[in-house]
Amino acid sequence: MDTHNNTDASASHLLKTLRWTDAFALSMAVSGSIFASFGFALGALGPVAALLLWVGSAAIGACQNWIFLEVSAMFPDKPGGIAMIATEGWRKRCGWVGPLAAFGYWMGWSAVLSIIGVSAGALIQAQWFADQTWSIDTGLSSIGLPQMIGAVLILIFWQFNRRGVHLAASVSKYMGTLLLVPILVLAVAPLVAHDWSLGRFISAWQVHKPFDWETLRTTLVWLFLISWSAYGTEMCAAFGPEYRSQRDMRLALTSSGLYTVLAFAAVALGLGGLVDPQAALDNPSGFYIGAFNAVLGSGWSSFFVITLLVGLFMALNAALADGSRALYGTALEGLTIKQLGVLNKHQVPGRCMSVAVLLNLAMIFFLSSPLAILVTANIGYLVAIFFALSGFLLLRKDAPQHARPVRLGRCWTPVAWLLSLFTAVVVVVGALSAELAGYGGVKEVLIAIAVLLVSLVLYAYRRLVQDRSSMSPPVSQH
Repeated sequence: MDTHNNTDASASHLLKTLRWTDAFALSMAVSGSIFASFGFALGALGPVAALLLWVGSAAIGACQNWIFLEVSAMFPDKPGGIAMIATEGWRKRCGWVGPLAAFGYWMGWSAVLSIIGVSAGALIQAQWFADQTWSIDTGLSSIGLPQMIGAVLILIFWQFNRRGVHLAASVSKYMGTLLLVPILVLAVAPLVAHDWSLGRFISAWQVHKPFDWETLRTTLVWLFLISWSAYGTEMCAAFGPEYRSQRDMRLALTSSGLYTVLAFAAVALGLGGLVDPQAALDNPSGFYIGAFNAVLGSGWSSFFVITLLVGLFMALNAALADGSRALYGTALEGLTIKQLGVLNKHQVPGRCMSVAVLLNLAMIFFLSSPLAILVTANIGYLVAIFFALSGFLLLRKDAPQHARPVRLGRCWTPVAWLLSLFTAVVVVVGALSAELAGYGGVKEVLIAIAVLLVSLVLYAYRRLVQDRSSMSPPVSQH
């Protein structure tokens, strides 16, 4: 039985009705994700380093989108985004790269649910339930109100996404409008806020540490953590079979990357001049309330918290939509168990969403800190990014005659080499030095490795058991 023909036929069940504006609306969640972890970076690194790292990472993500665009356009009927790109690029060289990259990518996006859920819960607690400081010690982590709220939010948005991508996109369009409010407020803060001070940046620059190996290692660790947010606009590639045209896919990938660079710059510049790093370090999820009060007064604090929550809710929406399609595409390619290659009655990968929800509920109750979850998620995510970038290079060599509706110039080959090498360094140093950020360690790294190893076990089961049984001739009846 020809696996690839079956893949194309199955993928065609994904409806080709998605406009670039729909995908852009979903990808706006990436800009909102800065509110989940920027406080940690500002508190640990100061305003100058936080600004440079967040904007620089977003620029790298926007550049990578062009590379992913070329390969996505080569295989317009294959879902999965960069997981599919890694699979196609490495298919002739190493078969196990496909499931490894796919599960790494899925883990990176799916873990967003628990990160965002816990961050939203902490923000809700800080604004409206500050006196609810109870917690339960499970022996592995401490569970409090933020974790409980996060679990409920995941279940709510799971129901939204199970009912179709258009419902998820429509919800994101309305939420995206509200998300623009805090981003625009912070963008104008240098002009209108009396408490905004350029001196915070100047002071931080004057006391910066010498650029030695320890500084470089710390920088690489934070680039490792930030990549989850900054590279996220590649999610637009995951909807490849659902776009009405390749023009829609091109516009979605390019516009989302540029928008995220601008949004990260506005937020990092605004917050860096408004908030002392120590305040962000003491309350990395709730310090935004004081920042917005400094711009427009305390009377608006509840409204701005709601707009921040909307941005976080968008990330929940996008993570479910993107991660589920990556896992679905993996099953269609024969890289994991067949049961995950099924669409529900709304023509979306409902089973894959359910798996993601179960994984994230477990992560919430075993890894209660957002950055601890981030360490686990980013190992798999950056492994997928590496294999996708190198997959682009391999396809340039192995399939030079393949139709390329979007063909980048020759200069992109060395760019892809540099980005591949950079990604490899970041994931290795980040995984081995996560304790420098103060929120990760051996446990998080082992969980990530375990999930990646499970992908290889499921791949072996698919090949050795499920595929062989489907190819066996029927038993004659006498």
